[in-house]
Amino acid sequence: MSGMWPKPLQETRGPIRTDKLEGAAAGMGVWGAQTQALHAAGLVPTDMLTGMTLALLSSQPKDPDRKQAIPGGGGGVAGGVWVRERFTVHRPMKYTEQFVIRGASEGRHVHKQRRYGTTSSMTLSAEGERIATNLTTGLLSYRPEPGLADEIEGTSPDDLEAPAPDWRHAAANPANDALQGLVVGEALGGYTVTLSLALMEARDTKRPDNPIHSDPELAKRAGLSKPIAGGSHVLAFALEPILARVGREALLYGTSFDIRWKTPVYADLVMRPRAVIESVQADRVVFNVEALLDNGAVAMQGKVMIPRVQPT
Repeated sequence: MSGMWPKPLQETRGPIRTDKLEGAAAGMGVWGAQTQALHAAGLVPTDMLTGMTLALLSSQPKDPDRKQAIPGGGGGVAGGVWVRERFTVHRPMKYTEQFVIRGASEGRHVHKQRRYGTTSSMTLSAEGERIATNLTTGLLSYRPEPGLADEIEGTSPDDLEAPAPDWRHAAANPANDALQGLVVGEALGGYTVTLSLALMEARDTKRPDNPIHSDPELAKRAGLSKPIAGGSHVLAFALEPILARVGREALLYGTSFDIRWKTPVYADLVMRPRAVIESVQADRVVFNVEALLDNGAVAMQGKVMIPRVQPT
């Protein structure tokens, strides 16, 4: 492998499309009261901010000579199926807000005969204020390539500095009183969610960024038996119990996330999203989040850290 890294990407601008925001609310069905309330209040939900990297990647000029490994997906740039997302939401973003996304391809690697790419992105307001910082690792080709050796081009994802909590915005969090009353070990959620194709289609809209999440035929061409739920969609169900417990805006003031997707959630599968309070400290609250499939497989797991006051 060769080339100079990181490789800057062409910036893109917002706001987020109205239909995508409507889809994020509709795609939660009866399990999304808090997400839907955020939408009604004109605020972008946390899970949608995992999509800023995808928005950047999908806007890049396509290489006409490069075959798309995932049909309809990121074209000739890193993207595909998210396997890990580390990101910080610095402050709330209104759904009408103008923004710019800047970023770079940080590297690519091969692991167990599959290709991955890692991309960093930063979302800034029109005034230059940071809204979100993302570090995203995506699977570039769902099918393994026999004989492909493990290797790294650019920087390994584990060697990149991950976005950290932003303590500057913690004091403005309207959930601070509710956070103070949390108890270590308390489990939130745990109910069953049927992630139907109808919900996946609603989330994806009629103009999908990556149609493997809603189009059965394109999913099969990518090597999948059925459409799979997008990573941010699965995450949204696991965050919903936190919002229900401490307030719908609780995750929008400097919160950092480290999320891994481990098993595909195919259309119409049943999963159990939940969050468990790991730590309650003067300066932070930490949740473990996960989504388990009915067969016991872990679809997604990660940590969510809400800053409360600047650590001393």
